[in-house]
Amino acid sequence: MEKTQISIIMLLMMCLLWLSACQPEVTKTSPSEKVKAEKREIVAESLPTDGFIENVGWISNSEILSIKEEQGLTSLYIYNLYDDTSQKIYDVESSYVSSSISPDKTKIFIHSSPTSYSAKVTIIDKSGDVQFQEDVPSYDLTHAWNQFNEDAVLMTTFSEDWSFQVFEINIREKTMAPIEVEQPFVQWQSKSSVLYQDWNKKEVSVSAPLISQNILDNEKEMIVENSVHFNQFRSVLLSVNSREDEGPFTYQFIKPNGEIQSQFTVELLSRYSDWLIPYYDMIEKSDRLITFVSNEPGSFDTYTGTFSLKSWDTVTGEEEVLFENLPLEPIQCSPDGELCLYGNQFEKIIDMKKQKIVQLLKEEGADI
Repeated sequence: MEKTQISIIMLLMMCLLWLSACQPEVTKTSPSEKVKAEKREIVAESLPTDGFIENVGWISNSEILSIKEEQGLTSLYIYNLYDDTSQKIYDVESSYVSSSISPDKTKIFIHSSPTSYSAKVTIIDKSGDVQFQEDVPSYDLTHAWNQFNEDAVLMTTFSEDWSFQVFEINIREKTMAPIEVEQPFVQWQSKSSVLYQDWNKKEVSVSAPLISQNILDNEKEMIVENSVHFNQFRSVLLSVNSREDEGPFTYQFIKPNGEIQSQFTVELLSRYSDWLIPYYDMIEKSDRLITFVSNEPGSFDTYTGTFSLKSWDTVTGEEEVLFENLPLEPIQCSPDGELCLYGNQFEKIIDMKKQKIVQLLKEEGADI
């Protein structure tokens, strides 16, 4: 009996020793990785101003697409904010106009202009491999990614008299087909339907009916009766509305079934013929709209006040003031919402967690 008890005790002790030996393997790495992640710092003033054109947007939570002029070409770089490394992925030979990143961060749309009345449309992947390329007659053009189908892009080309044609680009099939839409500024509502404001061509108005059109059968449906501004995100539609042309204005977040998920009301600054919609961005991972709100009422043309940066939870309706007294400049947030590019060239970073703004461009005359 005693031998049996001793054997059981020895077995238990061996199990405890084995468990204690294994335990550090679980706990050693995770806290250190967490601390390491929290200690990561953005490298300030790391981008040289010489040749800098703009930062375009986020490729990942730590990388951005940066554009610079060098040796007569416009070069696209993927730049890491934390380790100050960059990788050139593509050179644009003709005159660079603009670029944008697909919602899934895998593709880049590049608009260049060989001549005043033509455009070159190039779509590349993150490695710089061309996925689609086409020369089109165009005085100007706009485009909209399809967040429901990453291989589809809407593109509108304008002639000098502002007549237009809307096309659907299929990246996978490398095709570009015209579609019949009554208005030039369109966005995808789903894989096969688009949204546009049906503006009255005879009267000047600050709002218009928001129309959904199926591009397969051209069937139309009115979504909002009077929309001042709209933006379709993957899970919710933003429509800015007003019962009176003078305001106040309501930001409504509309579910695919037409239900209003949440809404908030603000006073907008007036302009000569319309109202200013301040810069904003949607952090879809956390269902938050980040937007500027003017701290004083008035006219934008004579406005000398500042703006507050606020966060609106589109599900719960909770509002939070993130920063006060900021100048109104474009903003675009990382997929996780922890960092936001900020500035007219996205030359600054707002660190949401640390509540600070980091300048990315080197100051003139600073050592390189």
